[in-house]
Amino acid sequence: MSRLPLVSTETADAEQADLLTEVQRQLGRVPNLYAAMANSPATLRGYLTLRDALTHGKLSARVREQLALLVASENGCDYCVAAHTMRAGRMGFTDEAITATRAANAEDPHADAVLHFAKDVLRSRGRVDDDLIASARQRGVSDAELSEIVGHVSLNILSNYFNHVARPELDFPPAAITEGAALATKWRSASRVALVDGYALRNNTGQPVGTVENVQVLIEGGFLHIKVSETAEVQIVSAPAVALVTYRAES
Repeated sequence: MSRLPLVSTETADAEQADLLTEVQRQLGRVPNLYAAMANSPATLRGYLTLRDALTHGKLSARVREQLALLVASENGCDYCVAAHTMRAGRMGFTDEAITATRAANAEDPHADAVLHFAKDVLRSRGRVDDDLIASARQRGVSDAELSEIVGHVSLNILSNYFNHVARPELDFPPAAITEGAALATKWRSASRVALVDGYALRNNTGQPVGTVENVQVLIEGGFLHIKVSETAEVQIVSAPAVALVTYRAES
């Protein structure tokens, strides 16, 4: 359950409603991230304004999506990795390209240079040295693009960190776990897992159901592993079959 309330059209005041209407217009729906961020109209408006400004910059939509995916992966934001994995797939990125992006690699030389510089910005917290800037320029990254990379890193850090604080319910198909290279993959407690219509899991009595509650889950390699009890066989479903995973707050 989200640690901040999700603002809906029924609970929104006039300013919140205007912002959520704009999100609906841009995205076709209101993801839980934005519904939680709407608790502060100033925060949501600032986020949307910066995002809109950056969409009119030099970097292409594909590279912007790669930057969002890289930053989310580096920051261990499961919510944003899930959202941008889905969006990258819809833009035609293969599973291999998505995996490479999360490691700051790309087949396209320009995108590869952008991702490498963004990773350096993230890991140094902006304290990149002269050689890194010179290398990016030599690889064809313009000064305008260097500036925009910092903007996109900042934009996505905002959404990543907000998700860490608010923990909104995941309303995108889950992607591979993003705990980070330094942390071991682990099972997590979920109060609810719901599948897309047409898919089923077996509950703890062996009956096929579309939703299970109070289970253990593990996301790995684009698949969701589910244990409905400690003695039950692990069930595995592909990410597109998952409609919703509600994690329990960890103590």
